[in-house]
Amino acid sequence: MNNASPAASETICRFAEALRFEDIPPEVIEKAKLLTLDLLGIALAARSDPIDMPLRATARALAGKGKKTAGEADYGLCSGVGERTRMPAASAAFLNGALGHSLDFDDTHTKSIVHTAAPIVPPALAGAEAFRKSGRDLLRAEVAALEATIRIGLAAPGRLHARGFHMTSLAGVFGAALAYGLSAGLRGRMLVSALGVCGSMAGGLMEYVSDGSPTKAMHPGWAAHSGIAASYLSGGGFRGPASIFEGRFGLFNSHLKGEDFDANALTEGLGTHWETLAIAFKPYPCGHVIHAFLDAALSAQKQGGFAPGDIEAITCHAAAGAIDLTLDPIEAKRHPRTAYDGKFSLPFCLAAVLVRGHCDLDDFTEKSISDPDLIEISSRVDYRQDEAQDFPRFFPGKVEIRLKDGRSFTAEEKHQRGCPENPITTEQVGEKFLQNACRTLPGPQAEELMTIILKLDTLESLEPLTEILREA
Repeated sequence: MNNASPAASETICRFAEALRFEDIPPEVIEKAKLLTLDLLGIALAARSDPIDMPLRATARALAGKGKKTAGEADYGLCSGVGERTRMPAASAAFLNGALGHSLDFDDTHTKSIVHTAAPIVPPALAGAEAFRKSGRDLLRAEVAALEATIRIGLAAPGRLHARGFHMTSLAGVFGAALAYGLSAGLRGRMLVSALGVCGSMAGGLMEYVSDGSPTKAMHPGWAAHSGIAASYLSGGGFRGPASIFEGRFGLFNSHLKGEDFDANALTEGLGTHWETLAIAFKPYPCGHVIHAFLDAALSAQKQGGFAPGDIEAITCHAAAGAIDLTLDPIEAKRHPRTAYDGKFSLPFCLAAVLVRGHCDLDDFTEKSISDPDLIEISSRVDYRQDEAQDFPRFFPGKVEIRLKDGRSFTAEEKHQRGCPENPITTEQVGEKFLQNACRTLPGPQAEELMTIILKLDTLESLEPLTEILREA
């Protein structure tokens, strides 16, 4: 490093290195524990979903089917959800990260539009397990990585999504390298190089919206895997560019093609303003921009007391970003092609809540997407663009439901449920965890795991946690 102004990656790494557990406000620590709880609960629920099989087979293949590989003694073996035999860290983090995002039930930092826990918690857990760190060490690495990852998204909120890039994957790989690298002992130029190497691994395209393919599900897992690989490379002396974010060919100039971005957002407020507190939990297992519309529809239905068969038409008043992801092209969104496609179809999700009274994991099956009662309602959904909505700072939703008898009911939610402006309680996060975890674990074991995670800051060893994960 020289005497010139530090690159953003250098400032981020200095923050991460200097951060002590004692420096982190208690409410941020509690939020990190809840994020860990939420993510691992979703990963456990995914064990019962068909998507588990290809993800697990890939993790095992990457691990060499459990055989020892070069460098294994240096980096240790780690726990993958449902894997009795420990795996190399990168393989375990891939599996846990992909499972944790595969149901689209995990958290979102709204303004940056980044799913935070899925690319961060798995490599942080792998690093803490591999290097025999405490629960406090795990939480410290998580918070440092969360704060950095969010700021990468804040440098150009929503604009990379508009170009077809999945920001969770692009930003998440850098956070994954921090989350693992801190426990691995990377310092100074090695940690900066790890981020520099991540720039050549940052990827994730949103073309899955064209046919309902589930490629989005593996993005955080691959970001976690790549971040650990970058840590291996830099730990071995491989250099990466410090100017990876703001440089001439860095992440933003290459992806935005000359359009301005907020370079100050990459480092502003590190250690004083805790963006972790702004992360929103999900009450529904579908695209986060859909949630406010679902609550608004339920409110309108309660107000009007109508049955699904009374509905003539439904109009969604939505921001352009929400339309791109969940309403356009409207005919394809009215008729999801796959169960995964249904998670990004606002018409289908609206039909689920209006017909069934809920939108949960069991609504996203191949049988559900062909349910004639749901298709009847989803085919009545249309949209209007609303430029006045505060998107992507929040994910608002407004629904107008016109009935066959001429009556009309309108409801609006300006803040999606689960965000700090419209929060869910700690108890509700716990209930969500138990509902998810109990799809795989017996009730008492799920309760035990929740107790362990909520007391992470008291654990000297993570074995009580990882043992349950392996047995799932």
